[in-house]
Parts: sequence; structure tokens; C-alpha cells
Amino acid sequence: MQESREALLGREPDRIKDLILDLRKHLAAPVMLFALALGQAGHAQEAPAPVVVAAVERARVTDDLVLSGTATARRTSMLSPLTDGLVAEVLVDIGDHVETGQVLARLDDVIARHELATARAALAEGQARLADAERRRDEAAEVHARNLIAESAYESAVAEAGILEADVRRLRAEYDRQREIVSRHTLTAPFPGIIAQKIAESGQWVQRGDALFQLVDTDVLRVDVSVPQGYFRALEAGTQASIRFDADPGNVIDTRVTTRVAVGDAAARTFLARIEVENADLRYAPGMSARVVLKPGGAGGGAVLRIPRDAVIREADGSFRIWRVRDSRAEPLTVGVERFAGNAAVLAPGPVQAGDQIVIRGNEALRPDQAVRIVEAAR
Repeated sequence: MQESREALLGREPDRIKDLILDLRKHLAAPVMLFALALGQAGHAQEAPAPVVVAAVERARVTDDLVLSGTATARRTSMLSPLTDGLVAEVLVDIGDHVETGQVLARLDDVIARHELATARAALAEGQARLADAERRRDEAAEVHARNLIAESAYESAVAEAGILEADVRRLRAEYDRQREIVSRHTLTAPFPGIIAQKIAESGQWVQRGDALFQLVDTDVLRVDVSVPQGYFRALEAGTQASIRFDADPGNVIDTRVTTRVAVGDAAARTFLARIEVENADLRYAPGMSARVVLKPGGAGGGAVLRIPRDAVIREADGSFRIWRVRDSRAEPLTVGVERFAGNAAVLAPGPVQAGDQIVIRGNEALRPDQAVRIVEAAR
């Protein structure tokens, strides 16, 4: 009995090995089936994704940009006298249209004119003495030529004439200065325009630098508009535009952009475009609002790269991404979008070229280098 138990215990390792082999055989088939299923699933995931593509176009953008503008005067000036004095006469009133050089006001210049008369008389006296000295110098020169007077007498005559000539120059400068002082008692218009403010009246004492009038040039108005920064490259001086003032909606003015100010507003992300409008008939006034239509695709718009708007995906950080198809594979590209023009996006210079195939539908779930199948090429 003892021997049978020992024999049985001796064979126990062999029985364990047999059980392990049987277990491996039973488990091998399910594992293989599971691996096969995984392989088939992986193969199914690698199936090409169906996409719709469109080609990148090089074209001129002709979209109209509608903005609001405000009319401003080309020139505005606060007019001040060039000297102190009492206002003797005011010759214009608010709303008057004046021309260049027209007298607007006069200051009391009685004392200044008396001083001018004194300077004029002094100048005349100096000129007379100079003429007499020059006559005596010339006579001395003739006598000296015949050796009838001493050398020193001749040189004295020449010196006296030179001294009086210098004195006349001084008197003339004093006369010119006094004449300028008299002229500064008259205030004239530096350019044509409308008197927008009249600040002083007759009998009022004013000092140099005090404003008497505000003059506004209304013959030419400037309409300023803030343009989104995406249009900076497409808009320049000469770009076609049209203006319709809200106060005169029935009249459309066809014109062109006069100036593009190459300084942007960092807060609003805009830049200034200015259009000058002739207004000699005073049909419009500074401060009026206007509807401005800019046509970047007209003069100066230039050729740009354009793709359908649906191709552009905006990322969380504000950047823009598109998917380009090359060799039946999806390639992600980060691009710069200058602006959206209707249903199209205008691209900044970058990795995209005209003719590239860009995914416009089916681009939401693509992965880099994923196989794709083009089911439609949009036009």
C-alpha cells in the first residue's frame, strides 16, 4: 500500500504537464480568433476616408467691402493775430465763405502807423545824407586824381560815404520791421473756407496767440473709414470706391481711395483709408456720415490665392488649418487667412500653391497622413 502511494506521487508531475498542454490547446483557438478579429478591425480603420476636394485658385478678388465713414475737413485752423492790440473791426461772421487773403479783422494800428511814418522819415533823411556823402566822395576822387588834395582827405570822404551807406541799411531794416508790425494788425484768411467760429468782437483786447476765428476748408472733404486688417494688402491708393452720404442718399459718388495709412489700430485690428471728395458747391459738410463701398478687386486689388471657406478650420488658439491631399494622403497645413470674402477665404503667402487639392468636406475628423478617397472634386 505504501509503495502504490509513492508510485502515484512520483507520477504527479507528468499529470500536471498533461493538464497544462490540454489547457493550452483549448485556449489557442480563441486567442487566434481574437487576434484575427483585431487585425480585421485595424484593417477596417485604415480604409481610405471619403472626402470632397477643391483646387486652390489664383484670382482677383472682386468682393465689395461696405463700411461706414465720416466726413472731415481737409484743413481746419484757429486763426490768431500776430501782435497784441484792440480789435477795431470784425469783417466776417459765422457761416461766411472767405477766400485766401481776405481780411477777417483789423486791430487798432494808429500808434504802429505813426512809428512807421517816423521810420520812413528817418530812412529818407539817411538816404539824403548818403547821396550828399557820395557826391562829395566822387568830387574828392576827381580832385585826388589831379593830386590837388591830400590822400587822407580823399580817404575820409570815402569812409564817410561808407558809414552813411551802412546807416541807410539799418534805417531800411527798421522801416521794414515797422511796416511788418503794421501789417500784423490785419488778420487775413490763409486758405478758402467757412468761418465756423467767431470768438472776438470789436472793442476786445486780444493778445498774440488768442484765437479770433475758426476757419474750416470745406471745398474738399475727407471721408475716413476704418478697414479690417485683412484687406491691407488688397487695398491701396487708387482702389475703386463709391460714397453715398446719408444726408443725400440719392446721389452716389464714384471715386477712388486717396490714401492708405500704413499704421494699424492694434486694439481694433483696423487701418485707415481716406477718400477725398470735391465739395466746391458746399453740398456736404464736415461731420456727415457716409456709406462707403470699397472694391479691392478693382484698381490695385491684385491676384490672390482663394479657397472655399468650408476648407478652413479655425483652431482654439485662433490659427487656421486646412487639409491638402497629396498621393491620396491627408496633409495638415497651418495657413494665414487674410480675410473671408463671401464664401471664399483669401490666403496669405505660405505653403499653399495654386492647383493644390484642398479638402472642403470630410475634413473634420482627418488625421495626419491618413489615407483618403476623393469622391468629388468641387469647382
